[in-house]
Amino acid sequence: MANVQHSALTGSDLHEPKGVASATAGKVYISNGSGSCAWTSAGEIITGYIEDVSTAEVVHVPMPFAGTVYKVITVLEGAISSADATVTVKNASAASMGTLTIAQSGSAAGDVDTLSPSSNNTVSVNTFITVETNGNSHTARKLRFAVVLDKS
Repeated sequence: MANVQHSALTGSDLHEPKGVASATAGKVYISNGSGSCAWTSAGEIITGYIEDVSTAEVVHVPMPFAGTVYKVITVLEGAISSADATVTVKNASAASMGTLTIAQSGSAAGDVDTLSPSSNNTVSVNTFITVETNGNSHTARKLRFAVVLDKS
C-alpha cells in the first residue's frame, strides 16, 4: 500500500466521520473535549424580551422546532428597585419549567440569570412557551432573554 498523506486525498478517497452510517438525521458531529467527537442534536437559540420587568407581563415565544428547552438566560438592561422580580417560564400547557429571580439588590445593566429546566420542558413544533414577570420590582427596565432548544 502506498504511503499517501491524508491531506492529499481527494474525491472518492475522502471518508465521512466515524458513525455517520448510524447517525440520526439532524445530528451534528461535535468535539467532546476528550480527543474525540460525538453525534448530538443541533441546538437552536430563540430570543426575545420583556418590555418592562417591573410590570406584570406575559410574553408568548413561538417555538418553530420540536425539542427540549435546556436553558433560559436573561440579561437586565438596568438597575431595578424595591423588590426582586420573579420570571416564570411555562410550556404551552401552562406548566412551569421553573423560575428565575432577578435580584434588585445590587442590580445593574448586564446582570445575567439562568434557568436549566428539568421538567415540563419538552415543546412541540409550531407551539409556544411563555416568559412572564410578576412585576414586583420597581423602575422600568427591559429584560432580554434567550431560550436554548435542543431540537429533536
